[in-house]
Amino acid sequence: MKLISSVAAAVLLTLSTGGHAATQVSDKLKQNLEIMRDILQKSMEHSGHSSGVGRIELSYLAGQGVLFQTRTSGGFGHFFAVAPVAPIPPVAPISAPDLQAITDQANAVAQAAIAGHAVDEDQLQELQEQAELAAEQMMEQHERMRDQSRELREQKRDLERDLRDVQREKRDVEFSGKVGKLDAEQQKQLTQLTAKEAALAKQVKEMQQKYDAAEQEMLKKRQEQAKIAQQKQTELIAQVGSKFAATLCDYGASLRELKDSEFVSLQLSTDGGRDSRDIYWVFKKSDINQCISGKLGAESLLKKADYYQY
Repeated sequence: MKLISSVAAAVLLTLSTGGHAATQVSDKLKQNLEIMRDILQKSMEHSGHSSGVGRIELSYLAGQGVLFQTRTSGGFGHFFAVAPVAPIPPVAPISAPDLQAITDQANAVAQAAIAGHAVDEDQLQELQEQAELAAEQMMEQHERMRDQSRELREQKRDLERDLRDVQREKRDVEFSGKVGKLDAEQQKQLTQLTAKEAALAKQVKEMQQKYDAAEQEMLKKRQEQAKIAQQKQTELIAQVGSKFAATLCDYGASLRELKDSEFVSLQLSTDGGRDSRDIYWVFKKSDINQCISGKLGAESLLKKADYYQY
């Protein structure tokens, strides 16, 4: 009976695994992949600061290759971390045309990097610094405007309360006139209340216009901040792609256990709320080998990679 149970268990195990034992990934390949992951993590750092991505994880699919996965760390305003610096004197605010010019230029450079074209690192760094300065100035402006809007809202509320008080007093006097004749003092009071009501109503209207204008300006600034955040994300994606290709060229030999027919991929998950997306770069191991041997440069390797968003 015990023999029959053992045989039945063996048959069920065979059926459940499709008749094949799971293939074990070699320890050497695991070591190769872990070493490359650590190298990639270091390459994404600059002067001891994160370039804007989090911890890199990896997974391996037999016959397909390795997938490295990471995500943007923090909000867009922290994509390009910089060391603390001493306070500097205030500078003139960046005008809307200058901001647009910076954004357009940075977008052109970032798109060129994503496409695998040569990029001037100093130029990219300068654009990042300009974007950081613009973002800081806009944050300061937003804080001031928010304080101004709050003050206007409080002033408007006080005026509206005063107007309601005057209107209530005026109704009381008018009611007295309905039940009896108003004396001279009451007539004078009614005239004064009517004039005060008109003056307060005018002030409330003017204050409402100021408040609406302040809210519109705040909305405009928020849209500009969102535009800069989007640009900073584009720059980050360009940086990550370039660094990934350069790292594979410089250290891809450490993936010696990975087959030439397999692929090396990177997935970057962006943090953008409803607009979150995943960015993928897929490199052929055979192309990486050519870069290692000097037949391809990092820029050419990046051009040959499959790049897409999901």
